[in-house]
Amino acid sequence: MRYLFGFLCVCALGVVPLVGCSETTGDGGNGGSAGSGGTVGSGGTAGSGGTAGTGGTAGTAGTGGTAGTAGTGGTGGTDLCEGVECQDDGNECTDDVCNPATGTCDYPAVGDGTTCSSGACLDDACTALTTVSGTVTVVEGLGEDPPLAGATVSVLGTSLGTTTDELGRFSFGVFSGDWFFQVSKDGTWGHIELDKVRLDNPSDLDFSVFSDAVVAGLAGILKIDIDETKGWVSLNLGTPSGSGGETATLSEPFEDSFTDDADGDFVPSDELLPGGGQDLGFLNVDLTSELTVTPMGVDGVNTCTLTIPGVVYPVKAKFRTKAQSFCTPVL
Repeated sequence: MRYLFGFLCVCALGVVPLVGCSETTGDGGNGGSAGSGGTVGSGGTAGSGGTAGTGGTAGTAGTGGTAGTAGTGGTGGTDLCEGVECQDDGNECTDDVCNPATGTCDYPAVGDGTTCSSGACLDDACTALTTVSGTVTVVEGLGEDPPLAGATVSVLGTSLGTTTDELGRFSFGVFSGDWFFQVSKDGTWGHIELDKVRLDNPSDLDFSVFSDAVVAGLAGILKIDIDETKGWVSLNLGTPSGSGGETATLSEPFEDSFTDDADGDFVPSDELLPGGGQDLGFLNVDLTSELTVTPMGVDGVNTCTLTIPGVVYPVKAKFRTKAQSFCTPVL
């Protein structure tokens, strides 16, 4: 600015170029007012046992003013777990950790299926596993169902599972007891089935999934829409072919039902047909983890009940849940 003022002079009426300017020096102008300083930022509040609060941001200086001072950061909370050493409880299926909210040791269970010395964890205990093997095929409607490679086979509610090889085969360890097996692969309707696994008795299980094309064809035959956001329940009534009239109720709403007739063709029906198959299908079933299926026989002919009484079934989107029952003649 000093060099700029070397080419200007002050006249009575203000600042004008040097050329033609009077040599008389005018009165100096009043200095500008100092701007106000910015507001001081507030310090952050410390959380209990948490991280120190962040200091407030310094205020911005006004014109000619002084910038405000940055706020002071809050004090960090106390770490209640500092210096606490949790003793090993000797259980492979629990974690030995300090709870930062209380400063005490907790021993939460690890997930079911976590590997341990004698098998895998189940309900906080290291449990032996039984080998389950089998094959997954895909129903494509073109003759014999081919094996399905790359399908995921798992046990619901656990981390146990595996993937099929190029021949559709699988083998992995499973807890003994009654378990829902789930099979899935993109481009198919998955499969859910309840099976019994016996300790130290290897099991052979075979599963089938339906291709999207086959399900689309089924929808065309039945002249309905099959919603991929709903489920499919298939009940095998285990009755000799030719009985007819056996049916079932579901605890969840559904839109359509079907079976196959004496010619082997799929037809809309809410009961088995004389000379037809033993399976009754329910489509567009609302999703649930606790479906109750109640099979019913024909009055004076037979009575029907679930193979495992009292079981409740999961219904998942784009999965076919298989339920099994049997019917006995009335004597």
